[in-house]
Amino acid sequence: GIAITKPTRWDGKFRLIIFDIKEWKRHSRDELRRWLMNLGFVRLQNSVWVYPYECREVVVLLKANFRFGKEVLYLTADYLENDRWLKKSFGLT
Repeated sequence: GIAITKPTRWDGKFRLIIFDIKEWKRHSRDELRRWLMNLGFVRLQNSVWVYPYECREVVVLLKANFRFGKEVLYLTADYLENDRWLKKSFGLT
């Protein structure tokens, strides 16, 4: 199965997965959301999911599995506004 290795210390950065997937690919989009949820990502907005640790390899695998190209983007953020609730939900406080 696909899993994300958690480091011993958080580097203070959030990883964001953002996507814009067409309606005709709804099944794949819903499946991607299920995967993200099961991997421990938290939904920030409808098509924006957050995780506190490096997970690029997992995202590459998911994109390949669902045949998503530029519809899914991976970002690393140094700062995320109003992130206290996120830190709390990931147990980072």
